[in-house]
Amino acid sequence: MRSWIAVRLAAVALALRVAATASAWYPCCTTPCAPAVEYQTVTCYRPELRTEMREVQRTVYRCVPETHEQEIQETVLTQHWHEENRQYTVLVPTTRQENRQRTVVRCEYRQEQREATVLVPETRMVEQKYTVLVPEWREEKRQQQVMVPEMRTENRTRTYTVLETRYREEQRERTVVVPVMKTVQQQYTVLVPEVREEKRQQQVLVPEVRQENRQRTVTVCRTVPEQVVHQVTCYQPVTVAYCGGCGCGPCGVSYGCQMVPVTQNVTSTVFRTVPEQHVENYTVNVCSYRPENREYTVHVQTCRQETRTQQVQVCSYENRQERYTFRIAECVPVQKQENYTVQVCSYRPETREYTVRIPSTRQEVRTQQVAVCSTRQEKRHYTVQVPVQTQAVENYTVQVCEMRPETRSQRVRIAECRPETRTRKVQVTSYKTVAEVVREQVPVTTCVQVPYQVQVCVPVCCH
Repeated sequence: MRSWIAVRLAAVALALRVAATASAWYPCCTTPCAPAVEYQTVTCYRPELRTEMREVQRTVYRCVPETHEQEIQETVLTQHWHEENRQYTVLVPTTRQENRQRTVVRCEYRQEQREATVLVPETRMVEQKYTVLVPEWREEKRQQQVMVPEMRTENRTRTYTVLETRYREEQRERTVVVPVMKTVQQQYTVLVPEVREEKRQQQVLVPEVRQENRQRTVTVCRTVPEQVVHQVTCYQPVTVAYCGGCGCGPCGVSYGCQMVPVTQNVTSTVFRTVPEQHVENYTVNVCSYRPENREYTVHVQTCRQETRTQQVQVCSYENRQERYTFRIAECVPVQKQENYTVQVCSYRPETREYTVRIPSTRQEVRTQQVAVCSTRQEKRHYTVQVPVQTQAVENYTVQVCEMRPETRSQRVRIAECRPETRTRKVQVTSYKTVAEVVREQVPVTTCVQVPYQVQVCVPVCCH
């Protein structure tokens, strides 16, 4: 963009110089003759913006922390313990035995003969006939007409249109923008920091501790023994007489041993947990807060506005008219012809002979052995065990638990909080503003006139 503007400025300067030269030379011509032309080298100047870094001195304000020790007093709660004897009542379990009666249902079994009719399956082989279809093939000759393709070459001519690009020159005018640099005085506003002390008040909550008596229900679990009766089945050997047919004794009676199940009641002691509740008094420390206003000093940092003045380079632009040559592209249609060769396909009919296989089936009778299942009724005898229930009254002993009150004493530790005033030193940090001079690099943009050489055409009068 800058080079383009510089070229336009050079063209304008050249036009002005050519006009001045012509006005200076033409009056001196004494004889009417054709003017001559010579080329001269002219030095022109174009504006160019350059940016460089300059060192600027500024004053910066920063906050510096200062730490010092300050002695403060505070009230803390100290916990103290003292022992105290207390009495409480507990329930002590007492166990005694008691005789009771209950009705027990006993189950006995007796054998019983029963008769049932069942179906017995029977299987026999039977000869059956069935018909199947047997496939057969026979060959047969047939004829069909097919189209056979034939290829031949044919020459053809075609006309086509081509667009050709042609250029023509045209003189036009356009408006260019020329930069102009000027110095302008501007004002800007900066913020200057300031620190001031300000006293404020805040409301704090001061803790206070007081003792309060309360009651609570305490659940104590104790272990109680309990007698439980449960039935246990065991096997005992019993001598049984049976007839073996071995010839021993008068009628061949033999004796053997058989295991018979016997149910017995077994008493065992089981321990179970019984919860007990009682009310006990206790003292708690209740903390409450009271509001208190306190005053403290804070550093408030503010900024004030300050107006300053500076010189600034402002670049403005001017519009100028110039003439230039522009090339316009035009597309012109042109007719052309060309010869080309194509392959033309034609078909001719032809009769051909082929053989096909035609399927057919015939029926055939075959024989097979088939298993046929049938059932017949048959009566059978079997023995079943029939349960018989009988009721009997039996005596048993249970453990009965009774609770009796008993007074006991214990020594407990009670905690209490006492207020105590303590003094300690804390680190307090305050801030102060310190001015500091710093140097920094600032970019500065200036407009510089750069020279360059241009050859111009100057008319010369003949003498």
